[in-house]
Amino acid sequence: MAEEAPSSLPQTQWPEHYKPIQRFKSESNEKHLEQLKTCSSEGKPCIFEGTNVMQTDRWADLDHLSSLLKETNVLVKRSANHNFRYFDVKKNSGKFTFAMPVKELHQTLPEFLSESNRILKEGLPDRMYLQETLSGHAEMAEEFVSWNWELLIRCSSQAGWGLPDSNELFVGMIGATTPLHFDERENLFFQARGQKEICLFPFTAYTSVYPFPTTHPCDRQSMVGDPRHCDLEAFPEFKNVSGHYAVLNAGDLLYLPYGWWHWLRNLDHLAMSVSFWSTTPPSDLSKGVPTTFSDHMLTRVRRNLESMVAQQHGPEQHDANMLLLRDAIIENKSEDPRLMQVRQLLAAVRMPEEKQDAFLLEMINGRFGIDWNKHV
Repeated sequence: MAEEAPSSLPQTQWPEHYKPIQRFKSESNEKHLEQLKTCSSEGKPCIFEGTNVMQTDRWADLDHLSSLLKETNVLVKRSANHNFRYFDVKKNSGKFTFAMPVKELHQTLPEFLSESNRILKEGLPDRMYLQETLSGHAEMAEEFVSWNWELLIRCSSQAGWGLPDSNELFVGMIGATTPLHFDERENLFFQARGQKEICLFPFTAYTSVYPFPTTHPCDRQSMVGDPRHCDLEAFPEFKNVSGHYAVLNAGDLLYLPYGWWHWLRNLDHLAMSVSFWSTTPPSDLSKGVPTTFSDHMLTRVRRNLESMVAQQHGPEQHDANMLLLRDAIIENKSEDPRLMQVRQLLAAVRMPEEKQDAFLLEMINGRFGIDWNKHV
């Protein structure tokens, strides 16, 4: 007979050099706007406690969500363990050998809830996770009207983003974990039910969290995966980064800046969250190229540079070309076409020659010429 599953999990005890995410008590919309503007301008995450974006007392009752979605089929992911690694096989332009780490299916909400409870009751290692884009769900129109769109829209406007034009519902079993990854949008992340713990790392920690190649199905995902159990032999630079952590309670609204790496885990069974995504306007270059580039901008340059090499020299040969680029840097083969191309780009963003080689080697070392499937 299987042991009774715990009703909730204990919080992770993070290393001492990690920092708690700044929290603000629930006040007026005006105060939240002022606080968000400061955090957004500094590019730092923050949490607003007890917000009324959604009525959490209603979302605490699973019957409420069931009444909204009724018999609608929703996207459900099933994993043989607790991890739900994101992937997109359509982005496998590098033709990597790849086994999908989770199964995707469509079920009604009652089917998802029933199967999730059965797995838990029987003590199986499997986990399930519902991830559904809410756009186009006409049956939720009345629910949408009850949300505090004024706060969400004014937050986006105050921070200089586009309108929140996409939102997604996440419902996961206890222990369901999303490995470390980043999104290319601004995110207001609302905790609607139960507790979820998170750990974030700045976008600028890009090379220290060892992303999969941009031509891999797991692009935007960190090979470190779980910051609690990093393989420091494979990823030694991870020891030099400092995480930002928190536990989200029902009613908390997290500001998750563009590009920040995030790891999430459900502490409660069937914890629910909703993301409200907005776009960040592109940099205004009407007055010319800036004289200096911030670390955040240079991180974007890393990704653009890697994608450029793949496009110019063939995505299917991306691994080989990145290793050849590394060899050209080490051996100072200045006439190598790959090296000439990337150095031209780095010169265009005003990077001094003496810093270029280290910048490029950081981008390559530990990420190419390895067995990527070990880290999916």
